[in-house]
Amino acid sequence: MARCKEQGLALVRDGGAFVGVRPNAVPATERGITVAVVETHPDGPRLGDLLARTASGELPARVHTVVPLDQVADAHRAMAKSRVRGRHVLRP
Repeated sequence: MARCKEQGLALVRDGGAFVGVRPNAVPATERGITVAVVETHPDGPRLGDLLARTASGELPARVHTVVPLDQVADAHRAMAKSRVRGRHVLRP
């Protein structure tokens, strides 16, 4: 895990900010980068609200592509290879 944080920190510009989600794995500050950590917790009601608002069209969903269900293996491989902003939606 430490290597991932080091790799992430290397991508931050000098004087920038790095925010992690693991309080026990905070990288050392370098090059004037501000380092912070946040904690997460499950919130079913909030997630349900966000999903309902997205389903109604109130909140936009970030979709990279829509693929037929029989191409699920291809979609899975594509997600593993790239870092696209958005997801593959499977269509029955």
